Amino acid sequence: MHGSFEGDYLATLGTDIHVKVVEVDDVRVKLVIWDIAGQDDFAQLRKAYYQNADGAFFVFDTTRPDTLDRIDDWVNALFSVTGKIPLVLVENKIDLESKTVPKDVERVVERYGVPHIRTSAKEDMNVERAFLEITHRILERTRSQGQ
Repeated sequence: MHGSFEGDYLATLGTDIHVKVVEVDDVRVKLVIWDIAGQDDFAQLRKAYYQNADGAFFVFDTTRPDTLDRIDDWVNALFSVTGKIPLVLVENKIDLESKTVPKDVERVVERYGVPHIRTSAKEDMNVERAFLEITHRILERTRSQGQ
């Protein structure tokens, strides 16, 4: 997110909010990023945070296939609040051995028609690309709606 990696991983509890500025198509865009907890205990809280979202990442851990298994529940909950907004599937921790079945990932990509970006936060691989992709899609959608 900020060009550095914290080695001591702590799961998000509730939500963390970050601000990031990216430039796409000669347009500077200020992103307000809500990192929302994935645990079931936070399901109702997540819905409140979805209000007014213009785009979303679904980040799964390539070393934990169970993090991909819940995507239908998450996307349905998100879209029930926001309508269909740009979504990017982010496969994180690609610097480690994957335990995820590639066909499962392909099915998600096909089902939702979303880009799939493989990242490593630790190695800073494709993280910026993921932010540029979601920002580009948000701008594209906004322009097509005439806003």
